[in-house]
Amino acid sequence: MVVTAASTAIAQDAGPPGYKLFRYDEDYRYLAKGAENGDFWDAIKYVPIGRDTPVYLSLGGELRERVEYYSPFSFGLGRAPADAYVLHRLLLHGDLHASEYFRAFLQFGSYFAISKNNPAAPYEDRLDLQQAFVDFRLPLALPGDPMPTIRFGRQEIALGSQRIVAIRDAPNVHRNFDGFRLIASMGNIRIDGLAVHPVFQNVGVFDNPSAWDQGLWGLYGTVLLGSRVGLDVYYLGFDNRRAAFAGSAGQETRHSIGARFSGGFSGFDWDWEALWQFGTFAGRQIRAWTASSNSGYTFADVPWTPRIGLKADIASGDETPGGSTVGTFNALFPKLAYFNQAALLAPANVVDIHPSVTVKPRKDLAITVGWDFLWRQTTQDAVYVAPFTAVPGTAGRGSAFIGHQIALEVTWQLDRHITLEASYVHFTVGDALRAAGASDVDFAMFAATYKF
Repeated sequence: MVVTAASTAIAQDAGPPGYKLFRYDEDYRYLAKGAENGDFWDAIKYVPIGRDTPVYLSLGGELRERVEYYSPFSFGLGRAPADAYVLHRLLLHGDLHASEYFRAFLQFGSYFAISKNNPAAPYEDRLDLQQAFVDFRLPLALPGDPMPTIRFGRQEIALGSQRIVAIRDAPNVHRNFDGFRLIASMGNIRIDGLAVHPVFQNVGVFDNPSAWDQGLWGLYGTVLLGSRVGLDVYYLGFDNRRAAFAGSAGQETRHSIGARFSGGFSGFDWDWEALWQFGTFAGRQIRAWTASSNSGYTFADVPWTPRIGLKADIASGDETPGGSTVGTFNALFPKLAYFNQAALLAPANVVDIHPSVTVKPRKDLAITVGWDFLWRQTTQDAVYVAPFTAVPGTAGRGSAFIGHQIALEVTWQLDRHITLEASYVHFTVGDALRAAGASDVDFAMFAATYKF
C-alpha cells in the first residue's frame, strides 16, 4: 500500500467498490457470496469455473474518448502548427484466478489518434498486448499478511507519487514493461522489487517488442506510520544505451536513491519527495537531484470544502555542459501530464512554484484553478519539453525564466462507471523560450471515460 494525499479525490457513495487505477488490483470475490449490488456488469465480474472450486474469471474494460487542442503544438517550435484531434482508447481484460496461488491477467489495448498531425506513439497503437502476466503466490506469509507474489510478464507499473515511474495516462497509450516483479508485505511494511525492460511502442498491430537497450531495476519500500501517513524509501537503477542530453549522446547508467513522506492530518495534506542520482553517461559522471512538494489545507466546514494548495519543484540541470559531470535530472518514466494536462514541459532543469485552489460544489465534482511559474535551475542547460527533449538554442543562452501557465481542471465522477474531465491551459512563454522561437500556447481538453 502506498499512502497519497487524497484531499482532492472524488468521493463515491457507499456500495460496490470503485474501479482501480490498475485493474489487476480489483477483487470481486465478494460476488461469490451472493452480494447484490444491482450493477449491470456484475455477471462478468465473477464467473466461477466448475463447482466447489476457487477458480473464477473476471472480465472488464475501459473506453475513453479524449479531444485535445493545441494552438500551436509544442510551443510552435519547428513551425509546428495548431493541432486538434481525438484520442480513442479501448482496453479489454480478463483475469483468471486458477487457485489461491496462481492467477493470469491478459489485457488488449487499441489506441487511435484521429485527425492528429503525424500520429505516433504514445498517441497511437492500433492493437497490441497491453498486459500479459502470471502471478505466483508463495505460502510464506505470517497470519494476517498477504502472501508474497512473484509476477512475470508484460505489466503496467507505477511507484509512489508516479513522479519517476508512471503509467502515462494522458497521452493515450499506457506505458508498460516486460520482466519480473516481487511484491511482499509484512505488517505495515510493503516491498516492491522489479527487474524489467520498457516496451517499445509502435503504431501497428501486435508489433511492440521489449526495449532491450533499456533496463530498469530496484526496490521500493513503504512503511505506514499511521492510518494516513506513510514513508517511502527506494533505489532504482536504469540503463540506456542510447541516451541523449542537450546535444550529447551515449550510454547512460543511472542510479536513483529517494525518499517520500506523505499523508494528511487535521485538514492538512502533504506529499514531499527528494531524490539523488549518480552514475555515468558517455564516460562522464552523473550528479543530479530533485526535490518536490505538494502541500495543502482543506476547509472541511466551509461550503464547497475549498483546498488551498502549493506545489514546489526543483530538478537539477547541467552546470557544465560537455564537462566531466552531467547534472541534468532524468525523471526516467514519469507521468507526462507532470505539471498539468497540457504536458508541455519535462521535469528537468526546472524550478516551479504552483499555487492552486480546489473547490467541490458537490462531492462528485472537483474544480481546480492553478497558476504555475517556471524557471530554469541553471541557464547553462537547456529547457526540456515533454517527454525529455532539449529545446535547441536554449542551453547557455537567455534568461532563467521559462514562463507561466494558468490551468483550469474539472473532474466529474457521474457514477461508478463514467468520468468526465475538462481542462484549459494558457502558457505564456518567457525569455528562455521566446529567444528560441517559441510562442504562447493555448490548450483545451475534454475526456469521457467509461469503465466496466
